[in-house]
Amino acid sequence: MRLLLGLSWLFWMCLSGPAAGQQVQEAEIRFEIANAGLTVDGTLSGLQATVQFDPARLEQSRIQASVPVSSIKTGIGLRDRHLLKPEYFDAAKYPAITMQSTAFRKTGPNQFEGVFTLTIKGVQREVKMPFTVSGANEFQGRLSLNRLDYNVGKVSLLLSDKVAVTIRMKSGKGA
Repeated sequence: MRLLLGLSWLFWMCLSGPAAGQQVQEAEIRFEIANAGLTVDGTLSGLQATVQFDPARLEQSRIQASVPVSSIKTGIGLRDRHLLKPEYFDAAKYPAITMQSTAFRKTGPNQFEGVFTLTIKGVQREVKMPFTVSGANEFQGRLSLNRLDYNVGKVSLLLSDKVAVTIRMKSGKGA
């Protein structure tokens, strides 16, 4: 479940700038899922991305990103370790969540939608993620995923299937 969120934030991290050669300077990837009637939130970190994003040339824009599953944090170490096990993210066999862009489209002023191939736990799915770009190369977006689509956990009366991912990222020139 959180892996899905992590992948989503990977996408945002990938959106690290309007031109090739820019790198992620700041990033915040958060996810939320309902568990036993409570909202559980967490983060993923350590994003690696190759970004070539130009709002004026969307057809030539490309984003590839990867985030280590082992970076998942929910505030409870026991739960974090449990999420790395085979029934959830299987971090030993699938150490990263990846995203590869396939298309972008402009949806409004400073608003875009990206189409990505998201890979979690060896399962590839096409996802669409709306995002905004504002001053100083800041990106923000939100995505909803179904954890069961990626074999993360099993059907549960207590754990929601839906995971919400929010990404905020700022990029700048690389060294």
